Amino acid sequence: MNEIACKLQQEAQRIASKHALPGFYTRFKAPLALAKRLFYNHPGAVRLRGIVEPIYNEALGHGLFHSTRVSIDCAALIHIETEGNHLDPPEIERLMVLGTYCGLLHDISREEQNHAQRGAEKAKSLLCGFSLSGEEISCVSEAIRNHEAFAPPTPSGRQWAQLVSDCLYDADKFRWGADIFTHMLWHIMDYQGIGPQELIEKFPWGMSGAASIIETFRTPTGRQFGPEIVENGMEIGKEIYRYLLEHFKEG
Repeated sequence: MNEIACKLQQEAQRIASKHALPGFYTRFKAPLALAKRLFYNHPGAVRLRGIVEPIYNEALGHGLFHSTRVSIDCAALIHIETEGNHLDPPEIERLMVLGTYCGLLHDISREEQNHAQRGAEKAKSLLCGFSLSGEEISCVSEAIRNHEAFAPPTPSGRQWAQLVSDCLYDADKFRWGADIFTHMLWHIMDYQGIGPQELIEKFPWGMSGAASIIETFRTPTGRQFGPEIVENGMEIGKEIYRYLLEHFKEG
């Protein structure tokens, strides 16, 4: 990452550190801890992580850091949403593992046109060697196909697969909170060769896009806690914008 982008990322992280964690991350510590343990210890997740790590381009801002965060939040959302559904713990864990796979694979084709569709196809190919049923592979593929913002999703015919799909979408859109300003934006800025002045010009448009995400969450938990996550990110973004105007605005 170039020096200016690195400096701006450090400033963004300093600003973000002053803000309280959104409620999702304080209320659901137990599901998040369970999701994290699965991500780092489940044999399938460990194996898949090893496969995708060399493929991801961290410079795009949607590499392994992003996918890790999406995977953990997706699995946690599945655990939260299945509470009281009378599913056995092994069944819940199985769905959480599928959510972990979704998170790891959802941006595997980020550099390609129509990346959600291409990623869905690539996920099917990558998962063929895993201990998954055809329905489970289709579930992951469908969820990836449906994870793009502002694109109408294709409903699943199976309730459990719909749940995984909706949780992947919400976990991915949680990244429109602090993550986009502490990590993703600066990698994208560096990768695309955007200077501070151009970033200042694009900033209001980007903030309006973040605001639009608030109405799109798909799970009950996402609809309850997602807006706060995005609004938290927008507050961080406003401070960063003021910093940019103060230090980089021409004339």
